[in-house]
Amino acid sequence: MADVRFIDATRVFHGAWRPAVDDVSIDVRDGELLVLTGPSGSGKSTLLRMLAGLEPVDRGTVLIGGKDVGRTAPDKRGVSMIFQGFALFPHQTIRENIALPLTMRKSSVKSAAARVQQVAELCGVADHLNAKPDTVGYDVRQRTTMARAIVRRPDVVCLDEPLAGSGTPLMMRGRSPIAALQRELGITTLYATCSSVDAWQIADRIAVLDNGRLQQLGTPAEVFTTPATIAVAQFLGEPGMNLLPAPITAGTAHLSAFTVVLTPTQSAALTTPRVVIGIRPEDLTIGSGAEGAEGIRATVVLVRDTGRDYLVTARTVVAGEESDLVVRHSEGPVPAKGERVVLAVRPGASLHLFDAGSGVRLPE
Repeated sequence: MADVRFIDATRVFHGAWRPAVDDVSIDVRDGELLVLTGPSGSGKSTLLRMLAGLEPVDRGTVLIGGKDVGRTAPDKRGVSMIFQGFALFPHQTIRENIALPLTMRKSSVKSAAARVQQVAELCGVADHLNAKPDTVGYDVRQRTTMARAIVRRPDVVCLDEPLAGSGTPLMMRGRSPIAALQRELGITTLYATCSSVDAWQIADRIAVLDNGRLQQLGTPAEVFTTPATIAVAQFLGEPGMNLLPAPITAGTAHLSAFTVVLTPTQSAALTTPRVVIGIRPEDLTIGSGAEGAEGIRATVVLVRDTGRDYLVTARTVVAGEESDLVVRHSEGPVPAKGERVVLAVRPGASLHLFDAGSGVRLPE
C-alpha cells in the first residue's frame, strides 16, 4: 500500500484545444478511498490512466509511495486498473476471472491457485469459484471484481466507472461491497464516477473535476455544504443546486422581491456587477401566489412525484432572463402545472453566493 501524489499533472492529447487534465494537484492518503467525480469528459479516466501508466504525463509529476513513476513501465507501478462495468469475462468461472492477472504474468499453477483461494475467502466469494458471472448476483460480481483487482498485491487500485453498465440499481450502490472491502483491506483506491450520488455515498474524500481542472477536494460533507465553484454546486446533489444570476445595486442582490445583502468582503471579491445565488431544492418552500406575498414569484412548469416527495420546477424571471428552480416539496398542497406561486427560503437555510464572472464562491 502507498500514498499517491499528483503534482501539477497535465495531459494534452494531440490536436485538442485544451488539456484533458490541466495542472491537477491531489494528495491521496495511504489507505484512502478517493472518488474522482465530475461530468463526462472532465478528465477523471485520463487521470487514472496517467497514474497506471496507460497515458503519459506531459507536464508535472505523479508519485506512488513518494517515488516518481513517470518513467516506470505500467506493469512495474503496482497499480491495478479496473475498467467500466464489472469487466468480468462471462465464459470464464469466478475462479478463472480472479486468476486472470496471475495467468497473464505466467505465475505457477500451484501458487496462482493458492493466491486465488486466499483472495476469494478474503473477498467473500469462495463459495462461488466454480460459477459463471451471469449466474451470481450484483454483490458477488462486485466482490469478484475487487478480488481480481487485488490478487497480485497492488499498492494502488484504480476503478474507472466500475458500476456503469453493470446493471446495479442506483439504490444499491451506497451498499457497494467494493467500498466495504476497500475499508476492510485498507488499499489505497481511486474510484472514478460520473455519479455524484455514488461519490457522496462511498468516498472518504471527493475530488471534483470539470474541464480537466480540479474544482474542489474535500470530504463529502465539505463539498456538499460549501461548494467552492459554480461547477461543483451544479454537479453535487440530486437534484443539483438552483443557481440564479442576480444584478447587484448598492451591495444588494435582487431576485424579484427577494434580496440578499452582500458583506463588504463579498462585494470587494466580485469581478462583475452580478452574483449567482445558489439555493438547494430542499431549502425552498412553496407558497400562494396571492398579491402582496413576499418571495420569488414563479410559475409551475413541471411536477414530478418521487414516491417520497414532489420535485416541483417553477420558472421565474430575473433581470429579463428566465430561470427554472427546483423545489423539493413534501408539505402542503401540491401545486399544479401553470399555477402561480411564491418561493421562499426556509428560515436558517444556507444561501451560496458565487461571483458571476469567475464562478468562484464568495467569502463568507
